[in-house]
Amino acid sequence: MSYTTIRVSAPGSIMITGEHAVVYGYPSIVCAIDQRITVEALPLTERRVEIVSDIAPPMTLPLEFVSKGGRYRFILSAVEFFSNRLKHGVRLTISSKIDPSLGLGSSAAVTIASLAALATMVGEDLGQSLYTKALTIVRRNEGRGSGADLAASIFGGMLAYKLPTELLDKVPAGEISAEITQLPTPPILSLCHSGYKTPTPVVLAKVARSMVGREAAFEVLYQRMGQAAADAIVFAKKQDWLAFGAAISEYQGMMEELDVSDPTLGKIVGDALACPATIGAKISGSGLGDCVLAVGAVPIGFFQVTATSEGLRIDD
Repeated sequence: MSYTTIRVSAPGSIMITGEHAVVYGYPSIVCAIDQRITVEALPLTERRVEIVSDIAPPMTLPLEFVSKGGRYRFILSAVEFFSNRLKHGVRLTISSKIDPSLGLGSSAAVTIASLAALATMVGEDLGQSLYTKALTIVRRNEGRGSGADLAASIFGGMLAYKLPTELLDKVPAGEISAEITQLPTPPILSLCHSGYKTPTPVVLAKVARSMVGREAAFEVLYQRMGQAAADAIVFAKKQDWLAFGAAISEYQGMMEELDVSDPTLGKIVGDALACPATIGAKISGSGLGDCVLAVGAVPIGFFQVTATSEGLRIDD
């Protein structure tokens, strides 16, 4: 048995626009950033999986009885896809340049990197199945995830992303992918963390409860959100960044209508827009905490994030 280590890395990401509406089939924009997660896979003689990382205590489990809970649930779900094809155990060493307290697509990045490392180990062509397997993992662990951050971790760059009807609310059946289009590199992007975070599934559940009995009104809101995201895509393709920023700010107003903003987030957005060089600002992500995105500037209290064109990387 060869004991060569396979080294794979994938970038984190930020949502630019399209949150919430994307899970109903409307377009969105996501951008890969130059903070990466690296997974090193080493074969083991014993049929077990060992996980070592700098974000949680190590874990060892028999390969045949992989648990899927806890901090390593995305990695263990990736192992489950390949456990019957592995002729040996595997040690996965995870290192991250992404601050886990900020999100930044870290779950998507580690899922993509783990799947790619294991697929390489068993000699499987990555191809389209990588996205399908990753979206399956997200849906099984988090429910109704869009998978936009998965696309950013695979392809890199700023992407227009849209789910087809077949992928709106179920685990993928077969090799079905989203509509993914590369967009030009955006202007300066910066973030300000609110100091707190509400998990995305909790936010989505809150919105779903609010929707009961008001489905028609919410559908109109989602249509408006989808149109604003579609406009932003058109402006990005033309590199009309002032119009792009205006569409970003317009989307923030609709996030407020959806009741996923709050006074703290609203103040951060307002402070960002008070910076003369800022061309747009909004919540980045599902809302009720986490980060605010500013486009075109790095306002006071924000930190710059750099877009990267490099997606999944497998080192020889």
